[in-house]
Amino acid sequence: MNNIGLVEKICSFSPRQGKGEIRTAEFIEDYFHNQNVSFQTQLFETIVPLITRCELFIDGEQIPCLGACFEPGKITSKKQIDYNPDTDYIETTSYSPQASVRISRTHKDKLSNAKNISGEVKLDKYFFVSRNLLVGNSENPQNILFAHYDGLGGGAIDNAGSVAVLIDIILKEKGLLENNLFVFCGNEELSYDKEVFWGRGYRQFEKKYSSIMKNANQLIVVDGIGLTEPQFISEDIDEFFPVSDLEIFEKKIIVLSSIQSEVLKCYHCAEDTPNKLNNAYLILANKKIKSYLG
Repeated sequence: MNNIGLVEKICSFSPRQGKGEIRTAEFIEDYFHNQNVSFQTQLFETIVPLITRCELFIDGEQIPCLGACFEPGKITSKKQIDYNPDTDYIETTSYSPQASVRISRTHKDKLSNAKNISGEVKLDKYFFVSRNLLVGNSENPQNILFAHYDGLGGGAIDNAGSVAVLIDIILKEKGLLENNLFVFCGNEELSYDKEVFWGRGYRQFEKKYSSIMKNANQLIVVDGIGLTEPQFISEDIDEFFPVSDLEIFEKKIIVLSSIQSEVLKCYHCAEDTPNKLNNAYLILANKKIKSYLG
């Protein structure tokens, strides 16, 4: 299965939250079994908000929206409504503690001029056991590579493309497993962790494997590749890899992604589909990653 084929298969489980994430993990595990790739599983408990109903009315007109919150409730104020000014897509770029929805910028004037706002978000708190999948040297790796497999919306750019590329490297360069560790993390997008709701899977890995993280030469985080030529990101590392002891690891962290202004135009939305990815960019990312592994 080529990169895009694997991306399409992973995206068939989207949105990859709760049961969708579990099905994705099971698919990756089965895929490794079929390819005779050994792996370890790190299990951890978590909770995610699953939106069951979301509606918004502005001056009596129903406006398409997405819920973006951790608690249910009524929508009665403009402060509970947001949009991405750089795209027409409805994106859940962030989640709020209280009832909140996101709309398209195409309705921004209606929001600005609104006299009456009403709506509601209903959700279930879904408890499940997430998992990190570890492939390679988990005792003294020279480098540790990370990619999360859960996703919001379509989840192709974020982050099926990265998962596909790392799997491709594993299958074609099995010699790299002797000195490197590949980690496919669950529960990166959402959790009820306080202060920082994203990245729980990474922090769970850190909690158990902090010592090998400290001894590794590089921690390579692959997130959002395939949309443009791959870029090394040096700013806002905590957005990509929000581990607890970031200051300890920051100098050895490498983030590989696409141009962020382009990623944010199709972020956490239904339109984040496999056709947005360019296989040539995935191949370039593959080469860049291997150049760091020696």
